[in-house]
Amino acid sequence: MNGFDSEFKNLKDYILKITYRIWEERGVERIRDYYGEKAPVKTPTSVSYSVEDVISSTWDTLKMFPDRQLIGEDVIGSEDLPGTFYSSHRILSTATHLGDGFYGSPSGSKLTYRVVGDCICRENKVIDEWMVRDQSAIVKQIGLDPKEFSLKLAEDLKNSGQPLLTADDLVNRWTGPPDSGQASGIVEKLISTYTSVWENSELRLLEQTHDRACEVHAPGAKTLHGRKQLTDFLTGYQASFPKGKFRTHHWILNEEEGKNTRIALRWSYSASHRGEGFFGQPKGAPVVVVAMTHAELQEDLVVREYHAIDDLSLWMQIHSHSMT
Repeated sequence: MNGFDSEFKNLKDYILKITYRIWEERGVERIRDYYGEKAPVKTPTSVSYSVEDVISSTWDTLKMFPDRQLIGEDVIGSEDLPGTFYSSHRILSTATHLGDGFYGSPSGSKLTYRVVGDCICRENKVIDEWMVRDQSAIVKQIGLDPKEFSLKLAEDLKNSGQPLLTADDLVNRWTGPPDSGQASGIVEKLISTYTSVWENSELRLLEQTHDRACEVHAPGAKTLHGRKQLTDFLTGYQASFPKGKFRTHHWILNEEEGKNTRIALRWSYSASHRGEGFFGQPKGAPVVVVAMTHAELQEDLVVREYHAIDDLSLWMQIHSHSMT
């Protein structure tokens, strides 16, 4: 890897090693070695702009979950320019809720949840990052209700005096270099299908892209089995947020010998809360789903898929609209 320490064999090795050193070896201060001084880290609910903020939030997380382990499931990546790498990594975390913090008083609950992060890496450092954590999985396993928990978050945000983000603000947060270019082949087909599914509820098109026996990992640590359960899952969002705008902000295709074809997508969907589905009675709130998807394919059909969506951020947008 041009510009990186010689110990790193490839992008996957780099991402997994620095993740292990920072979190499981508790080398939190080494974040300065591996993150740019002003590297932005963007999530559906927050943005930080300094390496010191990353260090602080890491310590806060370890205070709540001191035994957290991060199991690296996959790294889908590309070299966009010589020495500039783009990774989309998927982590399965196990932890015990043992400390005070964002999720309240310690419950002692055992947790399992996923995180997907997109990183731009150059000269041995992460210089830009987008991340989605399955927060509804965390909240539910602690024993809290995502709708009620997110109401408190929305109230805290209002009381802080911070301006509410617009839909355009959230879409812009999820947009950023490098441009992955015009998709073709199986990537174009998958993007086209999801565009039609989200914008026009053409769920039948999943028959052309997804195996009948596909396994899909969804928000709330749910595992869906087969196209029928995937269709039901997507219908719950479509019913709440119909007729919106689907955008693909970045994609990566990895085709490696001996492995399933893998695709990583960073995407957003903008709509209004105009129907009754997963998110209750319609409130008319403008909502943006900012998300990531990892798909594994065999013979050009998705056999395994991971949708990283932060449902708490959607509830917060709905609650915040009702408070204005």
